[in-house]
Amino acid sequence: MIMRYIIIFILSIIFCANNVFAQKKMIQKDSLSNQLKEVVIIGAKKQQHNFIGKKQVKIGTSQIIKNPTNLTDLLRYNSPIALRDYGNGGISTARFRGTSASNTAVLWNGISINAIGSGQTDFNSLSASISDEIIVNSGGDSVESGSGAIGGTVELKDNLTFNEHKDFHLFSSYGSFNTTSNFFKTNIGTGKWALKFASTVNYSDNDYTFIDQRYKNNDGSLLKNDNGVYKNYGLNFSLGYQFSHKNKLYFYSTGYYGDRLFSDGLPNPAAGSERNEDFNQRNLLKWKYSFSNFTQTLNVAYLMQEYRYYDDKNAEEFTFGKSKNYNINYNLKYRFSNYLKISSSFIYDSNNGTTNEIIARERTFFAALAKVTYKPSERLTIATSVRKELNSDFKVPLVVSAAAEQEITDNLILKTNISTNYRVPTFNELYWPIVGNLDLKPESSIQGEIGASYKKKNIEITTSLFYIHLNDKILWLPTAASNLWRPRNVGDVVHQGIETFMNLSKEIGAHFFNFTMNYTFTLAKNKETDTFLPFAPKQLMNFNLDYTYKKATFFVQNLYQSKVYTNEINIDFYSLNALSVTNIGADFEVYQHNHKKLLIGIKVNNIFNEVYYFSNLRPMPGSNFNMNINYKF
Repeated sequence: MIMRYIIIFILSIIFCANNVFAQKKMIQKDSLSNQLKEVVIIGAKKQQHNFIGKKQVKIGTSQIIKNPTNLTDLLRYNSPIALRDYGNGGISTARFRGTSASNTAVLWNGISINAIGSGQTDFNSLSASISDEIIVNSGGDSVESGSGAIGGTVELKDNLTFNEHKDFHLFSSYGSFNTTSNFFKTNIGTGKWALKFASTVNYSDNDYTFIDQRYKNNDGSLLKNDNGVYKNYGLNFSLGYQFSHKNKLYFYSTGYYGDRLFSDGLPNPAAGSERNEDFNQRNLLKWKYSFSNFTQTLNVAYLMQEYRYYDDKNAEEFTFGKSKNYNINYNLKYRFSNYLKISSSFIYDSNNGTTNEIIARERTFFAALAKVTYKPSERLTIATSVRKELNSDFKVPLVVSAAAEQEITDNLILKTNISTNYRVPTFNELYWPIVGNLDLKPESSIQGEIGASYKKKNIEITTSLFYIHLNDKILWLPTAASNLWRPRNVGDVVHQGIETFMNLSKEIGAHFFNFTMNYTFTLAKNKETDTFLPFAPKQLMNFNLDYTYKKATFFVQNLYQSKVYTNEINIDFYSLNALSVTNIGADFEVYQHNHKKLLIGIKVNNIFNEVYYFSNLRPMPGSNFNMNINYKF
């Protein structure tokens, strides 16, 4: 399996690099290759002010339609994040730079949507297709994003454009296991008004065959993923009004409903009878006003999340958890000149959460932060920031950040940053009956990063060395006197490694090539026990290779993940083997007139029918396919 992966990767590099450094660029172009150049994954050369000194990857439309069902698959093949899910469609959580699921902050238009109960985000309960842009920021960002932003952040953004335009996008796919993914998006601008509406529907019987030959029925037939059906629906509405170029008002709203059945896994998946429902609704009102050299932004948000868990899918009784979040954020920026800018923010946040096991709890905080961005020269940018939070439950440490970027040449930038970050204990860790631990302390970390970014014409390479020292890490560990697991603070946890992003592209006449790759090497160890943290692979790599000729595009996706331990004591017997999964596909333009464009596509997932797992006893699907219609008008 590893050899096959190496061969595929080397051939792809040779294939792409040979064309990158081949003949001089020719003038002839076609519409489809132009489209691809606009929407490939990119790493920003000129970082936004919030991300000076850090590595950032943006995921565009072309990658979203290759993995439209959920955010898990999209990030798995297009970002440096390792994801663990409990079988296809099951609960899915992130391992960013080897950190735990609660150390990745997920933001919707700048507002944290991590669950107050678990501190995590289930990436299989988020629809990627209704977002306009997905940004993956590596490294700690607690100054800007608050609790949990230690490994990195994932931003889901809705973009409103006031320029006069009307854009519509309809996508529908159908494939193996009676799986269908569909979305519709419209973006309209009139000069004064901007409107976005999007909806998505996903469904699957999810009854794939377990191709692991070690597990069979009594009659010798292979097992199936019984009780794995899932369906979900999402709506997104955004509206903006421009009083003037300096005075704008925005409203964002999104809703989601998901209904999943959970398989029991091996060796008897048919025994599964669990069901889970997810509801969430988010609203954000934003006012942005500029005057003189000032820019002020006021955000007022209300978010609601709820889940219902049924031990028996046919029963009416369920356990539940729900939360409400109110957030007010006022930001004021002042530009002294093109070389010096300052900003300050004041945030009030109130979280109310309850479950059938935990009585209603409330947590509030007030935070103040300040940031200075200074350019002492045309090629050097420095940014420093500080945040102080007053939390109703904990004494939160002061967090600071300092970053710098130095342009060595027009093509080469050196960057570095150092920051302190934190995570406060969640409601589940504190209050869960019997095992909750009221003596927990907030996690705190210090981390540093140094890297370089090179970009010239059709080549972009970004590499970062990172080090995270995390104190008072919260881990769920077995208790000595029983089989119960209980959260507690451990001494020191260290995460260190290297993270690389590469993008190569070339157009030669009617031929267009594009290659993107993410590679991460991570050592994540508990210094107290000198063991590796579970579900944190040492090596993670994904790449996408696209080739377009006239009206046809062919692509290859590949994911490689090294062996991972699944427990704190690193027992090899329970570890998950290294995996390499390859998907291939093609898109064909069958109609184009003015700005109308119709494409038909096909994709084969796991083309080599590999057996692979992201969680013990929950195998992922073998080879499967889908076909899609993609219409823009």
